[in-house]
Order: sequence, then C-alpha cells, then structure tokens
Amino acid sequence: MSEWLEDVIDRLAALRSPTLLSHMPDTQSHAALAAIVNIASDAIIALDDNFRIVRFNRGAENIFGWTEAEMKGQPLDRLLPMASRAVHRGHVRTFAEGSVDARAMADRRQIAGLRKNGEQFPAEASIARVTMHGERTFMVTLRDVSERRRVEERQKLLATAGWVLAASLDVESTMATIAELPVPLLGEWSLLELLTPDGAIRRAAASHVDPQRHDDTTALVMRTAEPLPLEPRAMSGARVAHEMEAQRITDIAAWLQDNFPDAASRARAEALGASTVLLVPLRAGGRAIGALHLVRTRPGASHAIEELHVADQFAGLAALALENARLYQESRRAVRERDEMLAIVSHDLRNPVNAIVMLTGAVLGREATPEDEADAPLMARDTVESIRAAARQADGLIQDLQDVTRISAGRLRVERRSINLAALLKESADVFEPVMANASLQFVRDFASEYPALLADKQRVQQVLSNLLGNAARFTPAAGEIRIGAALEEGAVRIVVSDSGPGVAPEDVPRLFERYWQAPRLLRAGSGLGLYIAKGIVEAHGGEIGVHSETGKGARFWFTLPVA
Repeated sequence: MSEWLEDVIDRLAALRSPTLLSHMPDTQSHAALAAIVNIASDAIIALDDNFRIVRFNRGAENIFGWTEAEMKGQPLDRLLPMASRAVHRGHVRTFAEGSVDARAMADRRQIAGLRKNGEQFPAEASIARVTMHGERTFMVTLRDVSERRRVEERQKLLATAGWVLAASLDVESTMATIAELPVPLLGEWSLLELLTPDGAIRRAAASHVDPQRHDDTTALVMRTAEPLPLEPRAMSGARVAHEMEAQRITDIAAWLQDNFPDAASRARAEALGASTVLLVPLRAGGRAIGALHLVRTRPGASHAIEELHVADQFAGLAALALENARLYQESRRAVRERDEMLAIVSHDLRNPVNAIVMLTGAVLGREATPEDEADAPLMARDTVESIRAAARQADGLIQDLQDVTRISAGRLRVERRSINLAALLKESADVFEPVMANASLQFVRDFASEYPALLADKQRVQQVLSNLLGNAARFTPAAGEIRIGAALEEGAVRIVVSDSGPGVAPEDVPRLFERYWQAPRLLRAGSGLGLYIAKGIVEAHGGEIGVHSETGKGARFWFTLPVA
C-alpha cells in the first residue's frame, strides 16, 4: 500500500466512529478502512501535486475499464472526453489554489467520464485536498450515474410522450412523433409500421438520431397507402402487431429479409446499420394497430429488460394517440360527408320537387275554357307524365343516397342468383336504344347470344350498366359511337362500355370512382354518386371495375363479374 494512503487511513482511523470502529484495535480499524476504500463501488482516485494518478481503486477499475497499473502516473485528463479536458483542468487548478479543502458530495459537479473503450458516461464527482508531510494530495471520488440518468430519461420519455402525443389529432404528425420520440434513448433509428384495413402492413414513418441520415430513413417510408407486397403473416412487424409484448431480435439478416422484401429498401435499411432490434406491438382497445421497430446500431448493444417495459408503456401511449387521431379523422369525414349529402339533396332534389310543385300548381290554378275541355285528356296526360318523371328523378336520387350510405357502412347487400348475361345485356341495350337515337349516336352491340350463367343480382348489374351507358350518352357528342360488349375471362366475364367522347384526363382517372367527385371541366353533370355506387355494387359481387382512357380518344369503362 502506498505511503499516502496509509497516512490517509491513519487519519480516518483516528476519526473512526465510536459505534463502528471504536471496539477494534488500531491495526484492525486500519485494515477495515483500507478494505472499504478498495471495495467501494465508487471510483476513488488519488492525485499527486501534478494531478497525476497515484492510486486507482477497484471501483475505478470497474467504472473506467483501466487497471491501476495502467493508470498510475497518468494525468487525470485521460479519464475525461477530449472536449472537456481543458475546462476541467482549469477547475481543478482553481480548486487546488483555493481556500476550500473539499467540495462536499452534495455539491458534486456533474461531468462526463471516458471509459477505456471510448464510451462516454455521465458521472458525479467530488474532490478533497489533503496536505501530509508538506505534500499535497488530491482525492477524487467519482460515481457512474449512467443507470440513474437512464431511469430519469425513461421517465421523461413517458411523461413527454403523454402530453406531446395528446397535443395533436393529425394522423401524419402523430406518426412522425411516434417515430421520433424514442430516438436515441431506445435506439439509434426507428421505423413505424401500421396495419391496413385488410390486414397487410405498410411503413408509415421513420426517424434517425443523425439528422444527416434523415433522407435515408425517409426513403423507407411508403408515401402511399399501398401495403408491402408480402402476405401479412410473413412480416415480423405484422406478426408482432398481434402480440402482447415487445420482442428482442438479434437475427438481423432474418429481420431484414422479413421486413424489407424489396431489394432497394433492404439495402437502405442495411446501410443504416443494426445490431439488435426491439419490436414493439401497438394495440388500442384490444385491436392491433401496427408495430414499432427500435434499432440499435452499436456493435454488441442490446436492450435491457427495463427498456422493454418502457417501450411497452410508450407503445400504449402511441397506440392510443393513433386511435384518437383516427377517430377524430373519421368524425370529421362523417361531418364532411353529411355536409356533402345535404348539398346534393338541396341542389339536385330541389329541381324535381320544384317541377312537381310548379306542375301541380298549374293544374290547380287553370281555369277551364271550351277549348280546354276538348284537349283536357291530352293535357292532363302530359302533365301527369311530367309529374311522374320528376317524382322518379327525386326517387332515384334518394335511392342513390341510400346506396351510398349502405356502401360506406359496408352494408350493401346483393341478391345473387343465376342470370342469363346475354338477355341482361340485350334488355339494358333496348332501354337505351331510344336515348342513343335521340342523341344522334351510333349504338353498337358487341356481345354474343350465349354466355355461361352469372351468379349476380340482376337489378344491381342493370344499375351499373345504366350508369355507364347514361354517362357515355351524356358526354359523347352527336355522331359519336357507343359500344356495349362482353368477353369471357378465367372464372369471370368482363363487361365493357366504350365511347368516342372526349375521354378522361390522366389526372382525373384516380378519382373517378370517389364519392361526390366530378371532373372540374364537366361543371355539374349529376350528383357525382353514380360511379361510386357502381364500384360498390361490383365489389359487393367480388368483381373489379376500372377505366382505360386517353384525352380526346374516348373512354372504355369495364367491370368483371364471377360466373356461376
């Protein structure tokens, strides 16, 4: 044992507590104090007058990773990060020349320590000056507060997440916040995946501790609602979304293969790095919402059991925030749909109702004359026909609004029966033949006399055809051509209505089948419900509907129905 430490222990022994060491002989108390110094979990470091290390106890060896033999004679600076060495050196010299002999533990300064492996850690330190035999010795006591800091940061994360996530009801903002908050505490980068209504999964948000890697993580996010091209259960994120607890993943190759099926995104994820992944399910109200990937990149890094508990608690807050944002959006959408429906009713229903009011008013207010009596039967019939047409128009709009409500709620029912497709096409064509003739349009029937029986709701299929043929007649100029046809496919039949009209602009095609939507250039040509209802009817049969069109070259609307 070095001479300075023997002297220090002698002094401590002289001040020994009467209850702790007074019953021991001097040699025993001396040995007891030496043992306490050596086994203390805190680092106890002694410095000479030049601030070089002369004593490095076992606690210091455990904290810093250096042995006493390696550190003897080394400057204290070696235990500090490069950026803080000059400042800390100045503080130590100021203390050495000051009048205070010790800085009490309660007045510890918080500093950063540097381990042998290059890792920095937060620490609290105190220092004392001891003069013995005319020589000054400085004793430093240092405590590693990494774990305490981590506990505080975990508590701070959960507290911050509570109010930050509750502050926004915007889905996009909430997703970005969920990806950002746990970085870097629970990982150097993160990836949020959300389940789609059909059970598939898509990458919704990502974040990285390094701002310069922002573009790399952003490239992983899917900007559309299209799901990943794999079966949901083949993806670890989708599997974990249905679990109850977080999972630690160390097989990075399998994780990359599972969650990044396309080569481009897998290469990006691999470039970001990963040594271990904490995969956390997001659930709200017993319903799976998605999963959060928390990725550590440092070699050998892992997630402690306490971090799993924090991640689970954070996931609960995140899932609740996403659910609240979703419900808020749905309520806003419901209000918007109500307002749109009221606008449709007030605009389109007013015309036939006004016609009925006007016609009935004319009948009631007409004064009979001898000439009228002769023409009364004809006039009465024309008036009644006009009233009937207006009433049918109003009834058709009401029926459309009811269908929209059923489709939106997923309650549209179709009565599937075996039907004769050729007869159905002929019947629909016969109904529209006079309409085409009055509009000076060439109407071509391009279907066979026999087809395999369809399993469908006849009235609903006629409703789809009526909508497509009506639109074609409305937008095709005189002398144009409209064609109705059908062709067999594997297990289905494809029915086509094409025209030689102005066609559909490419930017309008994706929105054609949306509720209430109409191309701006068409002004108001109807309620905007027809194609939406047609799509709902076709999908209720298990078929598909679409359009092929080029501006100025007409449009070709098609839909498929399964054969019986």
